Amino acid sequence: MAVSRIAPFDPDAPLAALRQALTRLDALDLEPDARAALKAAWSAFGALDLPQGPVDNSVFAALLAMAGPEVAPELLTQMAADLRAVGHVLTPAMRAHDWAAICAQSHVLVALAGAAGATGLAALAQALNRAAHRADDRAVDQVAGRISGALQQLISFVEQAQSDVPQAGA
Repeated sequence: MAVSRIAPFDPDAPLAALRQALTRLDALDLEPDARAALKAAWSAFGALDLPQGPVDNSVFAALLAMAGPEVAPELLTQMAADLRAVGHVLTPAMRAHDWAAICAQSHVLVALAGAAGATGLAALAQALNRAAHRADDRAVDQVAGRISGALQQLISFVEQAQSDVPQAGA
Protein backbone atom coordinates (compact mmCIF):
# COMPACT_ATOMS: atom_id res chain seq x y z
CA MET A 1 0.00 0.00 0.00
CA ALA A 2 1.47 3.32 -1.08
CA VAL A 3 1.57 6.04 1.49
CA SER A 4 0.75 9.44 0.13
CA ARG A 5 2.54 12.36 1.65
CA ILE A 6 0.81 15.62 2.20
CA ALA A 7 2.98 18.52 1.21
CA PRO A 8 3.67 20.85 4.11
CA PHE A 9 1.69 24.06 4.04
CA ASP A 10 3.63 26.88 2.49
CA PRO A 11 2.30 30.11 4.03
CA ASP A 12 3.85 32.15 1.20
CA ALA A 13 2.08 30.18 -1.57
CA PRO A 14 -1.25 32.06 -1.38
CA LEU A 15 0.53 35.41 -1.51
CA ALA A 16 2.67 34.24 -4.43
CA ALA A 17 -0.43 33.09 -6.31
CA LEU A 18 -2.18 36.40 -5.64
CA ARG A 19 0.90 38.36 -6.76
CA GLN A 20 1.02 36.30 -9.95
CA ALA A 21 -2.68 36.94 -10.67
CA LEU A 22 -2.34 40.68 -10.04
CA THR A 23 0.73 40.81 -12.27
CA ARG A 24 -1.19 39.08 -15.09
CA LEU A 25 -4.04 41.56 -14.68
CA ASP A 26 -1.55 44.44 -14.74
CA ALA A 27 -0.48 43.42 -18.24
CA LEU A 28 -4.03 43.70 -19.60
CA ASP A 29 -5.59 46.75 -21.21
CA LEU A 30 -8.21 47.53 -18.58
CA GLU A 31 -11.02 50.05 -18.42
CA PRO A 32 -10.31 52.97 -16.04
CA ASP A 33 -12.59 51.60 -13.29
CA ALA A 34 -10.95 48.18 -13.49
CA ARG A 35 -7.48 49.81 -13.47
CA ALA A 36 -8.46 51.76 -10.32
CA ALA A 37 -9.70 48.56 -8.67
CA LEU A 38 -6.45 46.81 -9.59
CA LYS A 39 -4.47 49.71 -8.10
CA ALA A 40 -6.46 49.32 -4.87
CA ALA A 41 -5.84 45.56 -4.89
CA TRP A 42 -2.09 46.10 -5.31
CA SER A 43 -2.12 48.55 -2.42
CA ALA A 44 -3.98 46.11 -0.17
CA PHE A 45 -1.70 43.29 -1.26
CA GLY A 46 1.35 45.40 -0.51
CA ALA A 47 0.14 45.99 3.02
CA LEU A 48 -0.13 42.21 3.53
CA ASP A 49 3.16 41.25 1.95
CA LEU A 50 5.46 42.24 4.78
CA PRO A 51 8.81 40.64 5.42
CA GLN A 52 8.68 37.89 8.07
CA GLY A 53 11.70 39.14 9.97
CA PRO A 54 12.59 42.79 9.61
CA VAL A 55 16.30 42.51 10.44
CA ASP A 56 19.24 40.17 9.98
CA ASN A 57 20.27 39.93 13.64
CA SER A 58 23.92 39.24 12.83
CA VAL A 59 24.21 42.51 10.87
CA PHE A 60 22.39 44.46 13.58
CA ALA A 61 24.55 42.92 16.34
CA ALA A 62 27.71 43.77 14.37
CA LEU A 63 26.54 47.38 14.06
CA LEU A 64 25.99 47.61 17.83
CA ALA A 65 29.32 45.91 18.54
CA MET A 66 31.11 48.32 16.23
CA ALA A 67 29.45 51.26 18.00
CA GLY A 68 30.44 49.92 21.39
CA PRO A 69 28.51 50.11 24.66
CA GLU A 70 28.98 53.86 25.12
CA VAL A 71 27.77 54.85 21.65
CA ALA A 72 25.17 52.13 20.92
CA PRO A 73 22.31 53.80 22.87
CA GLU A 74 22.90 57.12 21.08
CA LEU A 75 23.17 55.32 17.72
CA LEU A 76 19.84 53.58 18.27
CA THR A 77 18.14 56.81 19.35
CA GLN A 78 19.41 58.59 16.24
CA MET A 79 18.52 55.66 13.96
CA ALA A 80 14.95 55.55 15.29
CA ALA A 81 14.61 59.32 14.84
CA ASP A 82 16.00 59.16 11.30
CA LEU A 83 13.67 56.30 10.35
CA ARG A 84 10.66 58.18 11.72
CA ALA A 85 11.73 61.31 9.81
CA VAL A 86 11.99 59.31 6.57
CA GLY A 87 8.51 57.91 7.16
CA HIS A 88 7.02 61.35 7.83
CA VAL A 89 8.25 62.61 4.46
CA LEU A 90 8.17 59.43 2.37
CA THR A 91 4.62 58.28 3.13
CA PRO A 92 2.89 61.44 1.87
CA ALA A 93 5.42 61.72 -0.99
CA MET A 94 4.47 58.25 -2.23
CA ARG A 95 0.78 59.17 -2.13
CA ALA A 96 1.41 62.40 -4.04
CA HIS A 97 4.00 60.91 -6.41
CA ASP A 98 6.44 63.63 -5.35
CA TRP A 99 9.38 62.24 -7.33
CA ALA A 100 12.09 64.45 -5.80
CA ALA A 101 11.05 63.64 -2.23
CA ILE A 102 10.69 59.92 -3.01
CA CYS A 103 14.16 59.86 -4.60
CA ALA A 104 15.76 61.64 -1.64
CA GLN A 105 14.00 59.71 1.13
CA SER A 106 14.29 56.29 -0.51
CA HIS A 107 18.03 56.92 -0.86
CA VAL A 108 18.29 57.63 2.87
CA LEU A 109 16.14 54.58 3.62
CA VAL A 110 18.41 52.30 1.57
CA ALA A 111 21.34 53.38 3.75
CA LEU A 112 19.52 53.15 7.08
CA ALA A 113 17.88 49.81 6.33
CA GLY A 114 21.11 48.36 4.97
CA ALA A 115 23.10 49.45 8.01
CA ALA A 116 20.51 47.87 10.33
CA GLY A 117 20.44 44.61 8.38
CA ALA A 118 16.91 45.10 7.07
CA THR A 119 17.84 43.76 3.66
CA GLY A 120 14.25 43.27 2.51
CA LEU A 121 13.40 46.88 3.26
CA ALA A 122 16.64 48.08 1.65
CA ALA A 123 15.74 46.17 -1.54
CA LEU A 124 12.22 47.65 -1.52
CA ALA A 125 13.67 51.13 -1.03
CA GLN A 126 16.01 50.57 -3.99
CA ALA A 127 13.07 49.48 -6.14
CA LEU A 128 11.15 52.56 -5.00
CA ASN A 129 14.09 54.78 -5.85
CA ARG A 130 14.34 53.30 -9.36
CA ALA A 131 10.58 53.73 -9.85
CA ALA A 132 10.77 57.37 -8.72
CA HIS A 133 13.62 58.08 -11.14
CA ARG A 134 11.40 56.72 -13.94
CA ALA A 135 8.34 58.60 -12.57
CA ASP A 136 6.54 55.24 -12.64
CA ASP A 137 3.23 55.75 -10.82
CA ARG A 138 2.23 52.11 -10.93
CA ALA A 139 5.55 50.78 -9.61
CA VAL A 140 5.47 53.25 -6.71
CA ASP A 141 1.90 52.28 -5.87
CA GLN A 142 2.86 48.60 -5.94
CA VAL A 143 5.57 48.95 -3.29
CA ALA A 144 4.18 51.81 -1.19
CA GLY A 145 2.25 49.62 1.25
CA ARG A 146 5.12 47.18 1.65
CA ILE A 147 7.59 50.02 2.23
CA SER A 148 5.37 51.63 4.86
CA GLY A 149 4.75 48.34 6.67
CA ALA A 150 8.39 47.26 6.61
CA LEU A 151 9.50 50.71 7.75
CA GLN A 152 7.15 50.52 10.73
CA GLN A 153 8.51 47.06 11.55
CA LEU A 154 12.08 48.37 11.48
CA ILE A 155 11.19 51.36 13.66
CA SER A 156 9.58 49.03 16.20
CA PHE A 157 12.60 46.73 16.08
CA VAL A 158 15.03 49.62 16.70
CA GLU A 159 12.86 51.03 19.49
CA GLN A 160 12.76 47.61 21.16
CA ALA A 161 16.54 47.38 20.82
CA GLN A 162 16.80 50.79 22.52
CA SER A 163 15.05 49.41 25.57
CA ASP A 164 17.21 46.25 25.53
CA VAL A 165 20.59 48.01 25.29
CA PRO A 166 22.00 49.20 28.63
CA GLN A 167 22.50 52.94 28.77
CA ALA A 168 26.08 54.16 29.13
CA GLY A 169 27.05 54.62 32.74
CA ALA A 170 24.10 52.58 33.98
